[in-house]
Amino acid sequence: MSTMILSGKRQVVLPADLCRQIALAPGARVQVDLAPDGSGILVRPATAAGKKPASVLFDRVSHRGKPPAIDELQGLTVARQFAKAGKS
Repeated sequence: MSTMILSGKRQVVLPADLCRQIALAPGARVQVDLAPDGSGILVRPATAAGKKPASVLFDRVSHRGKPPAIDELQGLTVARQFAKAGKS
């Protein structure tokens, strides 16, 4: 748990680790409510459930198996370019 200071404008700065865990980026809208028992406040993302930015996937996705070689990745890029050129 982190302790934050309420500014003169009634603002707080949320810890970066906490924001990453709940997919909050700078400029994100949040919903602030009184806790049901009245003991504190709840801060939640205001976005619909399941619509998180791609940035939250970093550090959460694990790859199993051998990573692809650079040559294989470059080959995929060339193949996609040829496929696009053939469709035009």
